[in-house]
Amino acid sequence: MTQPTVEADIAILGAGIVGAACAYHLTRRGLKVALVDRAMPTAGTSGACDGYVSISSKKPGLVMAMAAESKRLYPEVVADIGRDVDYRPCGGLLIVEDPASLDELEERAAGVRSYGFDMDYLDRPGMLALEPNLAPDLHGAFRCPGEAIVSPYLMTLGQVARAVDRGAATLWEADPTGFEMAGDRIVAVDTTRGRVRAEQFVFAAGVWSAALGAMVGLDLPVIPRRGELVVTARAPGIATHYLMSANYLLAKADPDAVARSTDPLVRLGHGFCMEVNAQGQCIIGSTRAFVGFDRSTTPDGVAAIVHEAVRRLPALAGVAMLRAFGGLRPYVPDKLPIIGRSGRIANLLVATGHEGDGICLSVVTGEMIADLATGRSPRLDIAALTPDRFPPLDRQAQAVAAA
Repeated sequence: MTQPTVEADIAILGAGIVGAACAYHLTRRGLKVALVDRAMPTAGTSGACDGYVSISSKKPGLVMAMAAESKRLYPEVVADIGRDVDYRPCGGLLIVEDPASLDELEERAAGVRSYGFDMDYLDRPGMLALEPNLAPDLHGAFRCPGEAIVSPYLMTLGQVARAVDRGAATLWEADPTGFEMAGDRIVAVDTTRGRVRAEQFVFAAGVWSAALGAMVGLDLPVIPRRGELVVTARAPGIATHYLMSANYLLAKADPDAVARSTDPLVRLGHGFCMEVNAQGQCIIGSTRAFVGFDRSTTPDGVAAIVHEAVRRLPALAGVAMLRAFGGLRPYVPDKLPIIGRSGRIANLLVATGHEGDGICLSVVTGEMIADLATGRSPRLDIAALTPDRFPPLDRQAQAVAAA
């Protein structure tokens, strides 16, 4: 039986939290949207991560500026969604274990403050007054009271639902099989569930972006980077802030240093972070590893997460660990997301490569894509994020695209 063709002003390929945010903002501007996913919303990265909406964990510069704008937008978007997404301001503590890192962390804090968010150092007594369950031998912490958490799952589904409220069409389990091109423009995408024709297209496919880009001759070197997390039973009162160790930032920012380290925990890409979700469970992470599309957990990774969490929060020793899971982060070698209009394909916009920052940055990314699609200038200069900044696909990205 012939499958019908979906017609839209703009088609979004990828329905994780970034694609959902694009659909939300584009329908808010009055565009007719088709939202397409090879599986279902939250089947990928957005359904296998924690939900930190944070500026203090971002590198100073453009990504931190994006986080500041996204954090200002989040409450407005959550209110407009009109559904419970477990969004909750909680504050964040960046735990200091090595006093030698204080100067570098103070520079980060100065960056955070420059965007209008508080971030100040607490010595050990001040830290323990806020979080008495933390280990008493920790040096101190930087507190950023404006941080928040959200359910990535509910936030993604909420934005999809709000886009559908405003007329968006959805096409699930629709794996792209090819594109019809006319010169430097995409006319339509063929999928396993039918054809979608549109005036503009958005690639928001996360870890599958390299393969999608290769189908239209575009180099999008997005590489999956696995992270493992552990979920506990309910632990009332164990912590009120989102907790993150400073070594988490090292694991996130410098994979080469991780690979060179002789410390087995560092080599696992381990960095402690923990949120307490709306059900009172602790979600504890995390590891980082390049293992292709393998989402499975590892005994060494889970053991490192549990050991290091209990070391920093001894009260966790009495809390049951219920399960572990793995997710794939869309990593880009230059450590910047890919956001903008392609100069090679005239009607293509790209929104991908946020690695572990997508939950926070999704809201402002969706707004930026809506700005570009409607001829407006985004609130930040995102020239550095252009999809055209890459040379031909390197060997690792070629392997991903061919997988």
